[in-house]
Amino acid sequence: ILLDIPPDVSGIYVPTAWSPNGDGHNDKLFPIPVNIRELKYFRVFNRWGQLVFETSVLLEGWDGIFKGQPQVSDVYTWTLEATGNDGKFYRKAGNSVLLR
Repeated sequence: ILLDIPPDVSGIYVPTAWSPNGDGHNDKLFPIPVNIRELKYFRVFNRWGQLVFETSVLLEGWDGIFKGQPQVSDVYTWTLEATGNDGKFYRKAGNSVLLR
């Protein structure tokens, strides 16, 4: 699907689930940027509030591995801050399900 998004419209979205099974589809959890200039951070936490992944690189995602171990199917919480090309500031939080 090709979307014609005007350059003065920005947004950032995170999928509600991902499946890091190595099939080349949805193997990493990452924010999907729309005209985003900067990702200040994207952080993922487990159910105990432990930070399991962090990045400030757009399109770099978490593969479900923490300390060398594949993490279990569960709900993970994420937070992010980003700035759009239009100067709009985003601070978001949500949950995504790791499916094994």
